[in-house]
Amino acid sequence: MRDAGRKYQARPLQNTCIKMQQPKTMAKTRATNNSNKMWQMFLLALLLLQLLSGHIEPVDGHKVTARLITNHRYPVEEHTVHTSDDYILTIYRIPASPKRQHLNETMQKKPVVFLQHGIVCSSDDWIINGPDTSLAYMFADAGYDVWLGNARGNTYSRQHKHIHPDQSDFWKFSWHEIGVYDLAAMLDYALAESNSSSLHFVAHSQGTTTYFVLMSSLPWYNEKVRSVHLLAPIAYMRSHGFILSKLGSVLLGSPSFLSWVIGNMEMLPITSIQKFMCEHVCSEGSMLKFLCSGLLDFIGGWGTRHLNHTLLTDVCETHPAGASTTQIIHYMQLYNSGDFRQYDHGREQNEIIYQQATPPSYNVRNIMSCVNMYYSDNDYMSAVEDVEYLATLLPCADLYRIPYKDWNHYDFLWSVNVKEVINNRIIDKMHSYDIEHNMGITF
Repeated sequence: MRDAGRKYQARPLQNTCIKMQQPKTMAKTRATNNSNKMWQMFLLALLLLQLLSGHIEPVDGHKVTARLITNHRYPVEEHTVHTSDDYILTIYRIPASPKRQHLNETMQKKPVVFLQHGIVCSSDDWIINGPDTSLAYMFADAGYDVWLGNARGNTYSRQHKHIHPDQSDFWKFSWHEIGVYDLAAMLDYALAESNSSSLHFVAHSQGTTTYFVLMSSLPWYNEKVRSVHLLAPIAYMRSHGFILSKLGSVLLGSPSFLSWVIGNMEMLPITSIQKFMCEHVCSEGSMLKFLCSGLLDFIGGWGTRHLNHTLLTDVCETHPAGASTTQIIHYMQLYNSGDFRQYDHGREQNEIIYQQATPPSYNVRNIMSCVNMYYSDNDYMSAVEDVEYLATLLPCADLYRIPYKDWNHYDFLWSVNVKEVINNRIIDKMHSYDIEHNMGITF
C-alpha cells in the first residue's frame, strides 16, 4: 500500500494551503441525490429521540465500559475526576494486557496513552471493535498504560458537585469547556496516577477539537504530550460536507432567539427504549438493519465498504451517548464564520465575556507538538480542504490521507481493516517516538 503521509512544517501565516482538488466520487453523488429524503428522516429520528429523552430516564452506563473490557479478560480501573468548574467525570484505565504477562512483570513504568472520544460518543468507542482490532486493547498489548476519557454530559459523566442534570445550567457548556476544563483535568489525573510527566494522545472527531482548544488556550499543556494522533480532525469547517450542517447553520450559525431557546439542553442520551429498539432494529437477523448502517453512512460519509456491520448492535446500544445542544450550535457557528473561534454569545454578551464584539479565534500556532492528522476523502465531518488548511497554520503537522476513496468518519473507529490502515501505524509512530527520545523502554 502506498504511504500517503506528508509533513508540513511551520510557515508564515499569510501562506495558504495548496488544496488538492479531487473529482467527486460516485458515493458523494449518491448522497446528494438522496439527501432531501434522508435528512428529513434523520431530523424526524432526532426529534423523536429528543422527545423521548425528556420523559425517559437515561440508562446508567457507568459500568458498560468496565464490563466490556472485563469480558475480554483485561484488567480495568474506574476513576473519578473532578474539574475546576465542579463537573464529575468517570474515566477508565487498562493498566496491563493478559497477552503480555512478561512485559507486565518486567516493565516498572509504562508509557501512558490517553484516548478521547467524539461528540455524542464515549469511552466505548475504543473497545467495541473487540480485542484484536480496537485501539485501546492494541495499546495495552503493546505495553502501554491506557486511559479512556469521558467528556461532561455523556452517559458516564452526568454529574456535578452542585447542579443536577435535570437543570439547564448543567448543560451550559460547549466543546470549549470540555477542552479547557475536562480534557485538562483528565490529562492531569492520568499523569498523576501513572506517575508520568507526559503521555501520548489519541482522539477522534470532537476529541480532536478539544485538543486544539486546550493546547491553544493553555499552551503549557503542550509540554505534557509526547506524540499526538488525531483521527478525522475538526477545527476549521469551511468545506464541511454534512448536509445538516449546511441547513443548521442557516438557523443556528449566528446568535439568534432560536439558538438561545435550543441551547443549553441535553441532547440524545441513551435511554431504555433506545436499547430495546437497537436489539430489534440493528440486530443481525433484523430486516431493518439497513436503517442503522444507512444512518451512519448519512452522517459520516456515504458508500463505505469498510464498516464492520457486525458491530451495529453494539454501536446502537452505546450511541448516541448524550451531549449538550450548545456543542452542536458551536460547530454551526464555525461553519457559518469560517473561523476556528470561541462561542458567539451575541455582540452584547461578547463585550462582557471577551471584551470584544466578536469571539476570539483560537491561536493554533500555540500548538508545539508535531500533530499527526489522519483524514479521508469521504468524511462528511472532516473535509480534506479544512484539514490541509489547518496544517498550514500549525508549527508542525504530519498528514496521512487514507488511501481509500470511500473511507468515512466512523471507519476510523469501526472499519474491518482499521488495524492495518490506522492502528498499526499509530503504534509504530508511538514506539519510534519513545525510542528516539530515550524513554528507557524496551518493547
